[in-house]
Amino acid sequence: MSKLEIKKLKECRYASVSLGEVMLRLDPGEGRVNTARQFRAWEGGGEYNVARGLRKCFRLPTAVVTALAGN
Repeated sequence: MSKLEIKKLKECRYASVSLGEVMLRLDPGEGRVNTARQFRAWEGGGEYNVARGLRKCFRLPTAVVTALAGN
């Protein structure tokens, strides 16, 4: 049985790659959704939060792989 060989961090482009959805929340602010002319976008989601936390707290190079729905 062969051993699993893990590359050293210096040999890799990313320390962590998260696979999953990135959730977007559109915030109309103080107004109502049906009359708003602009929204603030907030990102989140479990996989995204882990990658962002590793980058912010430990300055590790991270990436998120996701996809957008056709609708």
